Amino acid sequence: MAETRRFSDHDATAQAKTRLPEWRVEDGYLCRSYKTKNFAKSLLAANAIGHFAEAADHHPDLTVKYGTLDVALRTHDADSLTEKDFALAEKIEGMLG
Repeated sequence: MAETRRFSDHDATAQAKTRLPEWRVEDGYLCRSYKTKNFAKSLLAANAIGHFAEAADHHPDLTVKYGTLDVALRTHDADSLTEKDFALAEKIEGMLG
C-alpha cells in the first residue's frame, strides 16, 4: 500500500483555506461546527456522517448537541492529518454545507 501523505498543521491550514474555507485546523484536527435546528437534526446529520465514515473506513470525532454538530477529523492510524481527512470533509461539506 502507498504511504499516506501527512500534512503538518501549517500545510493542512493552507489546504483547508483552499479546499474547505469553512473548516479550520485545531490541535492537529480538521474541524467544523454545523448549526442545526434541534437535537434530532444534529443526530440525523451525525448518522449520515457515520455512513460516509464507515464506507471510507474512517472514524471522525462527532459531538452532538442541541442545535450544533461538531466534527473533528484526524487519521488515527497515521497520527496526523492526511488526504483521507480532506476527502471525508469534502463529502461532509457537500452534504451539510
